[in-house]
Amino acid sequence: MCIYLGKTNIVTIDKEANRINYRLRSTFFYRKLKEYKTLSFNVKINALLPVQELYIWDNRANWGIGEDAFTYISTHSNLQLIQVFCHPKLIREHPVLLAYYRNIAALSQKAVNNLVGINVKKLETDDKNQYSLAADKAFKLSELFNEHISLIIDSSVESLTAEELYGILLASTGTQIDGSWRNAIGEEAEKIVQRLLIKEAKELNLLAAFIPRTGTAIEPFNSDKLEEQLGNIESYRGVMLANHTSLLFSKEPDISLLNNQGITIGVIEIKGGTDPAGALERYGAAKKIF
Repeated sequence: MCIYLGKTNIVTIDKEANRINYRLRSTFFYRKLKEYKTLSFNVKINALLPVQELYIWDNRANWGIGEDAFTYISTHSNLQLIQVFCHPKLIREHPVLLAYYRNIAALSQKAVNNLVGINVKKLETDDKNQYSLAADKAFKLSELFNEHISLIIDSSVESLTAEELYGILLASTGTQIDGSWRNAIGEEAEKIVQRLLIKEAKELNLLAAFIPRTGTAIEPFNSDKLEEQLGNIESYRGVMLANHTSLLFSKEPDISLLNNQGITIGVIEIKGGTDPAGALERYGAAKKIF
């Protein structure tokens, strides 16, 4: 089945898709910032300052800490050693702080895995401390983080401030969120198309009800709640139309059109990405689905 769209319609749909795409990106960044709990790191580190004297740094050379960088931080009026350098004992006691030192070192989770072969994602999100960090991994991670942190301090010509340290933390988190966005663009593309179809159904006076993913209670279309419903699109299995057709959201295919007999009369497969060079690959994947 082929559908012809006039040039004006194509431009309008393209602009609407871009508008929704950037809105999704904005909310995605906010959700991820809360998920990573970046803004709580300083509170967690400050809570450890009263016991910082219990951490001994005699073996710092084995932990990747440069002597010049160590001397600068140890004599700094506004920075403490555990605020800057990663102590293996501390991250074994508090594995969730791996995310703090990793970001201070300006390293992504993927970079850590590539450099030392350790996946830190599970440990960084383990707020209940259910997983332990083995000693050998703690030493590898400390050495990796401290080497990069020492380089940052040396490159600053020993002028690093507390504000700049926090800036590195936020910048590194932003880079990781951007990477997550690129990985999630396919999922976000599905949401964009779903929203576009629902909005078009509304404009044609065809939108009748939303089908929730859980339970069987149908949610009638309410024009006053449309933006809210579109914002929670992932909680819906699909929509029912006034012409007795239904749109169902799933995987392989992403969208199915059912007639009033429950027969599939059309399918839509969505492939999204930010790299135009991958268009043929996504086209091939879509063909396999069909």
